[in-house]
Amino acid sequence: MSAAAGYGSTAEYMAALSGWLAVDERIQGYRGYRPASLEESASRLKGLQAVLADEGWSRLGWPERCGGLGGDPRFRGAMFDTLWEHDIPVPEPFNTLEILAPVMLVHAPHLAQRYFYSLLRGDEAWAQAFSEPDAGSDLASLRTRMEPDGDGFRLTGQKVWSSFAHLAQRSVLLARSGGPGHRGLTMVLIDLDQPGIDVRPIRSEDGENHFSEIFLDGAHVPGDRVIGELGQGWAIAMYMLQWERGAYGWLQQGRFHSRLEHALRLGGDNPGSAAMLGHAYAMATALRLHTKATVDRLAEEEVLGPEVSIDKLLLVDAELATWDAIRHHLGPAFDLDERFGWLRTEYFFSRAAPIYGGSQEIQRTLVAQRVLGMPREK
Repeated sequence: MSAAAGYGSTAEYMAALSGWLAVDERIQGYRGYRPASLEESASRLKGLQAVLADEGWSRLGWPERCGGLGGDPRFRGAMFDTLWEHDIPVPEPFNTLEILAPVMLVHAPHLAQRYFYSLLRGDEAWAQAFSEPDAGSDLASLRTRMEPDGDGFRLTGQKVWSSFAHLAQRSVLLARSGGPGHRGLTMVLIDLDQPGIDVRPIRSEDGENHFSEIFLDGAHVPGDRVIGELGQGWAIAMYMLQWERGAYGWLQQGRFHSRLEHALRLGGDNPGSAAMLGHAYAMATALRLHTKATVDRLAEEEVLGPEVSIDKLLLVDAELATWDAIRHHLGPAFDLDERFGWLRTEYFFSRAAPIYGGSQEIQRTLVAQRVLGMPREK
């Protein structure tokens, strides 16, 4: 039996996981780990993912039919919070896992059964290829083509802003299999290490390769890699959004709280930053409370609607407030001290919060029109 089996509540699970994290020798090298680059982090944290899966901690909350141990999905969120509390970084693939795996379980169970455990364990990584140079927030206008070819399909087009695609072996991709508009889209799972695909990293302001371009020139997709049915891509993408907002927001609020605590320890007593720190804690806590409600609803298998855009808006406010407060609290040392290089990297990436994952302006419009019922602009 795995170390993580048999817990009846998240509180009991978190206490047991905390005890295990404190004593297991395989974990100690990850405590306080500050990677020199995303590439180094991806390579190093595969070991952490493997241990968490092999011991069963990360398998709780996932269905047994795909390699999980069953139980309440909230166990997954409890694991993230516990890792942050112990200053152990959450491997980046967990972000993708929390967004894509629930979609696979519903719309492509055969793919979930085939690939889920390898993704959970860190044996492979996936990306998400939706946006295009002329179709960012407006996915209905994307132009990547998907044409029948024997028992599969051929893809031609270009994707951009695909997170960590240069480190991934596969990607969920949205392509046009029919006519214009929403109904002509289909979602597929493609192999990135094949002829006809060129993945090029995009260097961000913080110096890291967070995103990539994906060029598709007749890349092949087997017929059994279609997620859902042909023409269902838009509906499935909208279903995916509730996981991208709720689960991702929950994971990030843990990081924000952890980073604020780091700043307090590193910066000492600085009364001049009290107001900004208090505001940041309030924003991070608002995000925590709202995403907890979203995660609770997802755990009850509710299908959420446009209200999940509120999670994204709260995420933006919390991320910007957190890093503005940290920079102010640490003062000139934040910009100059080599010890704070890892914090500066995260600060620079935080500037993209109003844009990534659906721009702030688009989310505000969705909330105004579809949640509050306000009239559309003429």
